Amino acid sequence: MKTKIIRWYTTFFILLGFSPLALSAEWLLGTGKYDITGPAADVGMVGYGETSQTTKGIHSRLWSRAFVIANPQDSQRLVFVSADLQSITQGVKQGVVAKLKSRYGNDRFTDENVMLTATHTHVGPGGYDHYVMLNMSALGYAEDNYNAIVEGIYQSIVMANSSLAEGDIYLEQGTLLNTSINRNPEPYAQNPDTGNYQYNTNKTMTQLKLVNANNKALGIINWFALHNVSLGTGQRQLSSDHKGAASYLFEQWASNQTDSTGNLVAAFANSNLGDASPNICGPGNGCGSSEYESLELAAEKQANKAKSLYSTSNNKLLNNLDYRHQYIYFPGYTVAGEYTGEGQQNICEGAVGWSFTAGSSWDGPSGIDGIFEGMSVENEGTEWDRSESLFESVVRGFPLFGLMNAFSAAAVYKDTQDDPCQYPKPTFVERKVVGQQLYTPYLPFQMFRIGSLVLVAAPSEMTTMAGRRLEEKVLASMQGHGVTRVVIAGLANAYTGYVTTHEEFDRQHYEGGHTIYGPNTLAAYQQIYTGMANAMNNNLAVDAGPTPTDLSNDQIIHVIGVVYDDKRLWESFGQVWNDVRSNYSVGDTVSASFRSGHPRNDFRTGDTFIEIQRKVNGNWETYLTDNDLDTRFIWTRDTAVDCLACSFAEGQWVIGEDTPAGTYRIKHKGNWKSGWTGKVSSYSGKSSSFTVNN
Repeated sequence: MKTKIIRWYTTFFILLGFSPLALSAEWLLGTGKYDITGPAADVGMVGYGETSQTTKGIHSRLWSRAFVIANPQDSQRLVFVSADLQSITQGVKQGVVAKLKSRYGNDRFTDENVMLTATHTHVGPGGYDHYVMLNMSALGYAEDNYNAIVEGIYQSIVMANSSLAEGDIYLEQGTLLNTSINRNPEPYAQNPDTGNYQYNTNKTMTQLKLVNANNKALGIINWFALHNVSLGTGQRQLSSDHKGAASYLFEQWASNQTDSTGNLVAAFANSNLGDASPNICGPGNGCGSSEYESLELAAEKQANKAKSLYSTSNNKLLNNLDYRHQYIYFPGYTVAGEYTGEGQQNICEGAVGWSFTAGSSWDGPSGIDGIFEGMSVENEGTEWDRSESLFESVVRGFPLFGLMNAFSAAAVYKDTQDDPCQYPKPTFVERKVVGQQLYTPYLPFQMFRIGSLVLVAAPSEMTTMAGRRLEEKVLASMQGHGVTRVVIAGLANAYTGYVTTHEEFDRQHYEGGHTIYGPNTLAAYQQIYTGMANAMNNNLAVDAGPTPTDLSNDQIIHVIGVVYDDKRLWESFGQVWNDVRSNYSVGDTVSASFRSGHPRNDFRTGDTFIEIQRKVNGNWETYLTDNDLDTRFIWTRDTAVDCLACSFAEGQWVIGEDTPAGTYRIKHKGNWKSGWTGKVSSYSGKSSSFTVNN
């Protein structure tokens, strides 16, 4: 009888995903990492809004990094994900949770305990939203990209959950200087509480270090507020930008540390980044001789500070795990005078302001004549003159709204009126336009407690001061309950533009123009999260709120897929087009190009389009892939008139200082699609060998 009880007990906890041996541990911890790289050709990037900024290869692959943290005394657990994306859209969150429920049942992973966040790269493929705004630069919905993202995030969570084992968590914070600059200091200066802070951006880096029972590090989760915009509007290769590069550098370093498991997962997540730029040497200038060098400078600073926090971690978090989540239909939501300072107010219906169309003058201006940051109702007619011709020039000149031609720009203009609720924002376009919705009205609010740390999920980009005020409200509500630190987890669970302070909103610079729900948005966040904190303090539930509609089957405009790939009769896919030289030295760029198929035929998930191979003991071994920072995979169309669907794949390698001398070659792997049968077939090609002198 005793044996049967033990077997039942063991089976029960295995089904929960726990090891019975771990019941005495402080935490159960798991990590996972999975490739979410989408279409590397012919899809518009999302972030800058340039429809001409279409993908043409890979600088670095995009990844989902997942962490499962569980209470060993019961089945309670939570999931934190940092993904190399512009944002997490509501449709992505819905898709991931649906797949988790299909695998694990309805109770283990839900909206409540799964927090998905994005690093906010501006040079990843778009078209993965179920609302219109983020799909505009991709000129429609890219279902293959959406599916790759959802599947990749899901798989990373499965990996993390499957690896759950006993361990501990350490929390450290430190100051990182000379890495961020406030790109809009004039609106920031309007805040009356600026004197309470030494810096006008958030210089605090917060880091969790997860270790196993043998004190070997499994992973880190790092939050530092910094716009992921080292690469600008001229970039065409997919990239995780400086946040992903910091993860890459830290993971490479950790793989050689004796106190690491060797496969540590390092997430460099984002926080209240709204006005924090890495371009500290001027507009679009990150102090490097090129954008790539600026990217690596920003990455190295974050990775090096993370290493310092990793090495000094001694603040162990005691087991106290909790979470809350609720949806709120935001337009019309009532905010008490306690939070607005101006009496009871209602949240506005969403609208995009004219200053939004100017872009950020520091990080990505639109460059349209007559458009600038600070376009306000108060200066209309003096500094600028709104007219139908100006609206039409913006629609034509600002690529983000090029798709609006399909919705009839003239009709949009005639139906648009300024909303007094949004004063002093002049309305460029309303959230609901010609039967379409640009953004979700169902905002997800979520809070995690991990020991003495509280994570506050923002479905938006919060400015420095907006984030500070929210953190302070939550911390004040939870003082006396063991909470010592509150951190904004940015770009979480849905995307709804920016959140500024009321004072910043009144200046109507880019961030204020993109605070779509009006001047009391931050006040609403403060009210909602204060209530959530009090509920957590008192072990009370919160209202789940209205469930957003699943719009996955309601997409109207789809990105066109690959029709076929072509070559001349005497050519073959993978054939070397431009070969390498015979000899190179450190610092040189090696390049070889091949006749190729379209990268959208197969994303080569978990694989690579190019390899730098090294000859070792007579055998060719993979030395680098298209994920490494020293390589580039570049895809271009063949412009020859007798080869209309032909293309080239180029592999580039900038030889690093630590490269061993030896013999190397470049290999390209791809897939081509037949125009007759529609069948997709694989191929490969190899350059001649060459030597590297070091």
